[in-house]
Order: sequence, then structure tokens, then C-alpha cells
Amino acid sequence: GWIPVNPDDEDTFPKDNDYVLVSFENWDVPSIGRYEVDENGGAFYPGDEDKSYTSLGVVVNAWKPLPEPYKEEVQP
Repeated sequence: GWIPVNPDDEDTFPKDNDYVLVSFENWDVPSIGRYEVDENGGAFYPGDEDKSYTSLGVVVNAWKPLPEPYKEEVQP
């Protein structure tokens, strides 16, 4: 399920450079993003972009791990 983001609790954030599904407080469509830690703390970024969601005016309120990619099963 979704993991709510709590700015006061580091344990509510993904690991550094993990790609995750993010939900927004002020946007209806989830997105694939990544969480990146730097000397100022951490931030969520859309995909491989250099600008954070916050700098784009959207607020991440929850995240969850990405599902495993589809792999076709080979029939014997």
C-alpha cells in the first residue's frame, strides 16, 4: 500500500535513488519518480529529471515501491 510521507520521520521515505510510485497532495495522477538525498536532506524528482517535484509546484504526500516488471512465462 501507500506509505504516507512524514517530514519529521526519515523512515517514511524511500532509500536514496530508489524509483517509486508517488502520489500528490495537489495533483490527481500518480507518477514514477525517485527519491534523492543530498546535503540539504532529500527530495522527490520526476524520473531522471534534475528539478524536484516541489520546485515544479506539486507536493508528494505518499509513495509505494514499483511493482515487478512483467515477464512472460515460458510454457514447457
